[in-house]
Amino acid sequence: MKMPHDLSRRSPDAPAALARAAAAIAMLAGSPAYALDCTVSTSGVAFGAYDGALTAPTDSIGNATLRCTHVGGAAVKTSYTIALSTGASGTFAQRQLRSGASALSYNLFTDAGRTRIWGDGSGGSAFVAGTLLVNPGNFAFNEVAHAIYGRIPAQQSADSGVYADQILVTLTF
Repeated sequence: MKMPHDLSRRSPDAPAALARAAAAIAMLAGSPAYALDCTVSTSGVAFGAYDGALTAPTDSIGNATLRCTHVGGAAVKTSYTIALSTGASGTFAQRQLRSGASALSYNLFTDAGRTRIWGDGSGGSAFVAGTLLVNPGNFAFNEVAHAIYGRIPAQQSADSGVYADQILVTLTF
């Protein structure tokens, strides 16, 4: 029994049959998928000069800015998370700024009250999650900034020097 569009044999109507098959597959595929591209950039949390004699903590704020774009079609809503690593200390409980062998304890938070440590969701930490409506081709409206709240606890003994830590930012969308 011969199938109506048996392409295993060469026949004069084979190209037409291939075109009909391709059109049928395209209709089954539904609406096309659009590539979504997202990046995160940060402005560091710069504490400035630390004075260990002060009784109040030293606070500062940085930003993690999510920016997404896609081409074609209608607006797309995407969910995302932004996680921060422990840095050189290896723990979310108390990160450390280092200058050579000297260290200052500090931490990064998701909220202005500095009650939720910004991490990856493990070890009692939290991460930032949200949704963003991404308009096609309109880069200016497709971003959201999240404040990174930093704090160095008061009255730590510290040698003079330039203190720093390196935090890995992970974006999932």
